[in-house]
Order: sequence, then structure tokens, then C-alpha cells
Amino acid sequence: MSEATHQSAVETMTPTESVLAQMWRDLLGRPDIRSGDDFFEAGGTSLTAIKLLQRVEKRFGADVLSPDTLYEDPRLGSLARAIDGAGGRG
Repeated sequence: MSEATHQSAVETMTPTESVLAQMWRDLLGRPDIRSGDDFFEAGGTSLTAIKLLQRVEKRFGADVLSPDTLYEDPRLGSLARAIDGAGGRG
């Protein structure tokens, strides 16, 4: 993915999606994260899921993203909407 394409993908994300995408990049070592990506298909494991949940709690507050939510619909955009819907602090 070119830098311009990467920037374009980032620019269309909501603020919460952008923060989550950076978490995924850090945890999964993948620079090409998009809103429709699935955490587990992108390389996430149960261990990285725990790390993600810890980072989400630290950044957005406790109880904004449950493990059940992560496993039921692990797409970046869906998780961002769940956080926003739970009143996560941006």
C-alpha cells in the first residue's frame, strides 16, 4: 500500500477507529489496517485480544468493550461503534 493510499484510508476513519487502528498496528505489526478488517483474520490471537482489551480500557475507560463484543464482531469499525456507543472517552 502506498503512503498516499494509507493516508486516505486513515483520513476516512472516525477518531475512535483511528485510535483502534493504531492499537492494531502496534499489536499485530501490520501497517495496512482498515475499518472493515477483522481482528482475528488480521493476525490477532486470544493473547493479543487480551492485550487489545487492556489498551482499550486504558485509553477509553473500563467496560467500553467486552470480550464478548470483540469475539462476536471483531471488525475495526464495529468495535469503534461499540466503544462510542458505550460512552468511551475519546
